[in-house]
Amino acid sequence: GLSFNEKDPTATTLDFYEHMSKLDYLPGGSTRVNAGGSFPQLSNCFVIDVEDDMESIAKSIRDTMWIAKGTGGIGISMTKLRAAGSPVKTTNTVSTGPLPFMKMIDTALFAVSRKGKKAGAAALYMENWHINFPQFMDLRENNGDPYYRTRFANIAVYLSDEFMKRVQNEQDWYMFDPAETPDLTELYGEAFSKRYAEYVELAEAGKLRTFEKTSARQQWRQILIRLQASSHPWITWKDSINLRALNNNVSTIHSSNLCTEITLPNDAKNISVCNLISINLSAHLDVTTKKWDWKRLESATRSAIRQLDNLCDVTDTPIPEALNSINTTRALGLGIMGFTDIVEKLGYSYESEEAYDMIDQLAEFISYHAIDESANLARTRGSYLDFKGSGWSRGILPIDLLDTQEKDRNVSVDITRKARLDWEALRKKVKKGMRNATLMAIAPTANIAHVAGTTPGIDPQFGQIFSRSTLNGKFLEVNANLVRDLKELNLWDEVKEQLLVEQGDLTNIDVVPQRLKDIYKTCFQLSPLAFIEVAARAQKWVDQAISRNMYLESRSIDDMEHVYMEAWKRGLKTTYYLHMKPRHQAEQSTVKVNKTEDIAKTSGKKVGFGFAKKQA
Repeated sequence: GLSFNEKDPTATTLDFYEHMSKLDYLPGGSTRVNAGGSFPQLSNCFVIDVEDDMESIAKSIRDTMWIAKGTGGIGISMTKLRAAGSPVKTTNTVSTGPLPFMKMIDTALFAVSRKGKKAGAAALYMENWHINFPQFMDLRENNGDPYYRTRFANIAVYLSDEFMKRVQNEQDWYMFDPAETPDLTELYGEAFSKRYAEYVELAEAGKLRTFEKTSARQQWRQILIRLQASSHPWITWKDSINLRALNNNVSTIHSSNLCTEITLPNDAKNISVCNLISINLSAHLDVTTKKWDWKRLESATRSAIRQLDNLCDVTDTPIPEALNSINTTRALGLGIMGFTDIVEKLGYSYESEEAYDMIDQLAEFISYHAIDESANLARTRGSYLDFKGSGWSRGILPIDLLDTQEKDRNVSVDITRKARLDWEALRKKVKKGMRNATLMAIAPTANIAHVAGTTPGIDPQFGQIFSRSTLNGKFLEVNANLVRDLKELNLWDEVKEQLLVEQGDLTNIDVVPQRLKDIYKTCFQLSPLAFIEVAARAQKWVDQAISRNMYLESRSIDDMEHVYMEAWKRGLKTTYYLHMKPRHQAEQSTVKVNKTEDIAKTSGKKVGFGFAKKQA
């Protein structure tokens, strides 16, 4: 099906099959679930910007239902909706604000959940200058009015550089009704800051109907407190996304998607759509020689881009605005998975310069050949319709936008600019035409990494031994790399029982050498700054964004503030879930309790959940 529009469909089919059967790459969920079916909704990600009128709101709910039916993940920007209490001229009444409409979207997701196959899901986005933002932050709380709570829709905040600077400088932060400040949603960077300051002056002069003032730092801390309590709202940065975009020549990027890796512009005529494939890095590394098969990786990259471009002609959806976006942008999101897997196989620590250089080199290599393949396709199939005026058309590449961001925000982006490939030659090539508005986006890949038998996305190991819950039940996962290395040292039989008691933590197992302990640190043992460094190195080459889960052992708000402020300074566009250690220990207790009881029976030692570590 993904080859029918080729001149030689059979040859292309064999190429796609060759790569997928060897797990070189795997397509995203919607493609896997729906390909070959009667409803070929093969696109993975949709991004909607809701306008401030009843027709747009109602249509957004309808579109959410159709996308959820086809299993797509959705990002929905609600910033434009006027505030609660804002006048409605047509009826001479006042608005209830955006929250009740968010509840309607939440209910729609529940109603069209496709239970047993792949549930539809969405993330609601809001910029934090909206006067109802404090109430928005409460949407995921367990207490309070259920009509103002979402149970299925996630939430994310869309922060500006202006806000982050005001946090740093201990300044005030003003919140407005979008009905009075409608242009703020379309502005970013220095232009946003200038207009925002003008609205502040109007507010202080009494020329706005309503506004609220708070401390920027206080609101920042409130965001972090909510994030700690419910893992929401996810933190994303509007200016980093727009200033480092090559495709926002037609419209502003108003939000990211469900998993925070898609950054596409949209408006009333376009619901942004992106299509996903992820390269399995593990398939391209020879474990014996520890050498990369660069030719195979290049071939897989080019094949994946071709498959995704074909998908744009195959996919179907009953939403005209989504089809229009597919036809005008042909946006792709080629990602990677298995980074931690290959780091372990190479004998590196996740928080080492070797690992940072490796993600840098791999992301550059894949980006280079993805861009080159899109330029090749443009020569034979034509450029995407919105190419004129894009960053591509001016010979701008992802690496160039670090300087653009740095200059606009007047805050240095501390990341190496090292490049290994001939980007100048590619720069000249892309000016002549690009088939696709975007090429790369690193998704979380929790499902397809499981299929490929590797680690998801660029995430570290959650644990060396842990229980994973899926729609098909609960499974015990063991890190095969660790088992292999322990067997090579003749330690596996000696330590495997204690490793189960310790839930895969090597720290207290004395016979294991420190070198292995460094390689096999789990997510909560690593410095959060390592997650930022890995993402920042990759982001240089990725034209969209990276779904970056964050892990923090401490529950200190000060630590959270430092980590997320550093993520902004390093130029990250988005972050995804925040996982905190105390919350996750309980979720693994079933495996620990059952296994330690079994060990107690055979060893005669009294071990259990409360004091297993002490006894071990």
